[in-house]
This record gives sequence, structure tokens and C-alpha cells, in this order.
Amino acid sequence: METHPLVRLHVPNPLEDAPLALPFWSRFPGAKGSIMYDKHLPPNFFETSVSYVEAAEAQAIVLPNTFAMADEKVRAYVAAYADMGEKLGIPVFVFSFGDLNDLVPFDPRVYVFRQSVYRSTMRAQDIVVPTITEDNAKEGIVLHQKQSVPIVSFCGQGDYQTITQQVKYHIKVWRWKMASIFNPILRARIIGVYWRKKMMRACERSNMVKTFFIVRKSFSGAHRTIELDPAQARREYLDSIINSDFVLAPKGDGNYSNRFLKTLCMGRIPVVPDTDIVLPLEGHIDYEKIMVRVPMNNIQDTPKLVREWYDARSEVEWQAAQHKAREVFATKLRFDSFFDYFFTKVLAALPRSPRASAAPTQTPQK
Repeated sequence: METHPLVRLHVPNPLEDAPLALPFWSRFPGAKGSIMYDKHLPPNFFETSVSYVEAAEAQAIVLPNTFAMADEKVRAYVAAYADMGEKLGIPVFVFSFGDLNDLVPFDPRVYVFRQSVYRSTMRAQDIVVPTITEDNAKEGIVLHQKQSVPIVSFCGQGDYQTITQQVKYHIKVWRWKMASIFNPILRARIIGVYWRKKMMRACERSNMVKTFFIVRKSFSGAHRTIELDPAQARREYLDSIINSDFVLAPKGDGNYSNRFLKTLCMGRIPVVPDTDIVLPLEGHIDYEKIMVRVPMNNIQDTPKLVREWYDARSEVEWQAAQHKAREVFATKLRFDSFFDYFFTKVLAALPRSPRASAAPTQTPQK
């Protein structure tokens, strides 16, 4: 990251009885939360690059909680700082991290950092933030030379352990399929395992790609659900990415993918079904150079689209794409890099209030 003066932020005391946003776990006592894989986490931008000042001296106000709902108490807390921001002429930011928070409404005068957003319901105030993930390639990436047939991998949950879980899965899928009869875009809200299954099946049936799939029956990113030794799970996960050319990176329960970031981190090309998804910093990153986008209604074309993307590039261009994937992660999508880029490059161009903007704050790359 570039060296620059500290960003001047006013971060007030958190709202009591509301969880703290991850960047402020170390700043305030009583934070509850943990990250399972934390050995190679990036530095915390809010600890290394911020000067905490009074509101009158600040470039912006950042509220330290993350809100999964906006009850009367939350609305009053946010409104008080929205009033302060209006008075001082500076923007106000709140966090609403989580899989199913995309429709939680907030005061229209504040910007909202979210991880899961759907383009069709995105508001002008919504700002998409990448998830936090370890940087496992700080020492450099392992480049792949082009082969006659590219390798596509996936390692993660793609099935369930019990009949009860299977039944619940099919009910969830059926519910959104029924809803999409009347509003087709709602198909995008079908849970991630569905998209994983469909993409893997399409690739396995094709001779246009080779596959390397490790399918688990539970989520391996949490102590309470992992089905094998965490060290083994992490080793298999990273090896599956390193030893492939492309990595399937569909959504999870929320409309985002930590696997997408890990793939870029390791210099590989993610394959993403476009489930009405909005990626971080879309107006600042040319994603089409570092990913394969698959229309959600054409998942059966996944191997074809991967192969077309691969075949269209010379050996030199293929090597450059791997370097570019890593560069974009390191400079714009790693958790610390994102906030550094946002507060030093994007903030100055934002309207003071999202109400002054008729369009979302992040627009697709042209």
C-alpha cells in the first residue's frame, strides 16, 4: 500500500448491547467474535492507518458497531450521528456485515458497509466490502503455464450430513424457485450449495476442463461445523487452489464468496455465477480481466465459458492474468487494502450524503 498521512476518523463509543464490527474488536472492551484461520491475517487498517480525532477535525464519522437489524434504539443512535455529519458536512458510515442483512434499512443520510448485496435491491448508500481472509501468498504466487486442458477446482461444502439437513436444503431451494416464477431475479437468492452442485456437475460432464473437487458435507470455516481437523482442511483447501487454474467461487448463504478472494490472493482465476452479485470497488477494478462470470441462468455453460476465457489468452497473457489477480487482491481487496484504498482514493469523490447521489456509489466497470 502507498504511504500517506493517517486518515482522520471520528469513531464514537459503540451502542451498548450491539455487536462490534470486526475492525474495532481490539479498540473497545467486550467484543465477542473469533476468526478460525487467523495465522496470516492482514494488519488492521483501523489500527495502523487511522488517527482518531474529534468529529470537528474528522474526514468522516465511522460507527463501530455492526447492525443486523435497525430497531428503535439503533435508529436513534444512527440518526444522532447522521445529524452530526450533516452539521459538520462530513459523511457517516455504519457497518451491517452478515449474510442476510442486505435489506436492513438505515437512515438515508449514512453510507452502509455491507458484504452481501444484490444489485437489483442495492441502495445508493450501500458500499460492498470484501470479507477478511488470510493472505497466504505474501511471499509470492506459484505461476501455472498453459496446458491443453485447464484444471477447475472446488474444495468446500457441497452436500449435507443428515436427511434433515437435506430436507431443509430442498425446502429453501424450492421456496426461492417458486418466488422466482413471479420475479425471476429472486432465483439469485437460492443458497450457495445449490450453485456449487450445479457448477460442479456441469464441469464433471464436460471434456473441456479437468476437475479437482473435494466435496464436504459441512462448513469448514467454523469450529462448530467443521468435520475434520482444521489444519488438514486448510491444507487441502489451499492445495486445491494452488494446483488448479480456475476455482469455482459461487455465493454462500450471503451473496458473496470468501473463496473468490482467496483465489485471487493465490493468483488463480475465480469462476463466479452472476447471482445478481455486486463485487467490491466495481468502478475501480476491471474484473473481467481476472475472473470468469457465468450468467446464473446458464450455469450449464460453465466449462464452455471457462475454456473460452482460457483459450483467448496467449501464454504471456495467461501469466499476466495470474499476476494481475494477485495484484488486485493485494492492493484493493485484501481487508486492510480495501479500506486504505476506500478512505484515501474513494472517500473524496463521495457525496457527503448518499441522498445527494441518484445511483449506487459503486458502478460496474465499463
